[in-house]
Amino acid sequence: MQHVHDLETVSLDRAQEQFLFEIAQPYITKGTWPTWYYVQEIHARRGQDADAILASLPYTGGHGAGILSYGFTTRIGQLRPDETIGLTVAAALPLEELRPLVAEPFLRVLHHMIDVQSSIVPEPGGITQAILTDRNLAAALPGLSQSFIDRLPDLLDREPGTRSVGAAGAGRGPEGWRRGVTSTVYQFRNAKDLDGYVATTCALVRKWHNEQIGTPAPLVGSQAIPAPTEEPQPAPYINQDILDELEAAGAKSQWKVDKLLDLLGELNSNHADHHPYACLALIRAVMDHVPSIFGQKGYAGIISSVKMGDTDKKYLTALAGYRFPGDDVMHRQASKTPTRIDMTDVPPALYVKALLNQVLIALKTTP
Repeated sequence: MQHVHDLETVSLDRAQEQFLFEIAQPYITKGTWPTWYYVQEIHARRGQDADAILASLPYTGGHGAGILSYGFTTRIGQLRPDETIGLTVAAALPLEELRPLVAEPFLRVLHHMIDVQSSIVPEPGGITQAILTDRNLAAALPGLSQSFIDRLPDLLDREPGTRSVGAAGAGRGPEGWRRGVTSTVYQFRNAKDLDGYVATTCALVRKWHNEQIGTPAPLVGSQAIPAPTEEPQPAPYINQDILDELEAAGAKSQWKVDKLLDLLGELNSNHADHHPYACLALIRAVMDHVPSIFGQKGYAGIISSVKMGDTDKKYLTALAGYRFPGDDVMHRQASKTPTRIDMTDVPPALYVKALLNQVLIALKTTP
């Protein structure tokens, strides 16, 4: 049986709202979600049945193991005392306390993910996936708290539209986390506020639930689609079509692009082989190589003097921050302190692509 509640329009009674608040309280004060035992004990002391209140909460989708659903809590049905229960972004609708802590920063991240995914140039012969990392996210959205960024992967996995989207690029290590982004995020382009996000999520869950019930195809992420038969080849850091455009534009320009193409070719090879030192050094070399094409003496002059859109200027400004890791790679002398640089310190490809797009414009328009 499918439940078709629209969570953004339902009204909860006092007991249900208090139930959600008791789950939220440990997260608000300590940043952790409680065990089901804790929730049961708090309600038992008031003479209330936590299991009954959980069962009374509205949700959309199905019910049962492996069945997609979405409600105010991360778990529905019978829970063991040692299982953890949390709240979804939708719970910020009845709980105002969660809006600044969870809902508002989550929506900022979601629309940043849309921008990151839309910046990827799709390849006809492969699968191109954008990658989101904690460091790049902190640079792109400086208003986010570090504690929110640290807990973000768990939050993304609790939301159907962003759940398990990073199988090909996901990971968490001592240097931080990374995960993939897919075109599923495009579904939320028009979800500008909490109500819009929850309404879109509920509609998607109902759609995916119907597909899940109607087909035996295994689940990948939150959608019923056939599992891939082989691992897709990762896309190059700089797409071949950009390299081809640079070569063609250089052939018609007074500026020679042979060194630039060699630098980018080596960058692709080292990125594919996961060599962060070489990648950072090569990106720094590209940044130092191209200013003369714009009539500038240095990279800062490109940002300050070249006319471009606000988004491109933001990308080039963000890329400027990666001069410092490049300096670290090339100039830091040996010491007794271990080096911590890894591939998560390499800037997103879209930053470098934004610079190369400006180079293309300059090559095509400079007399």
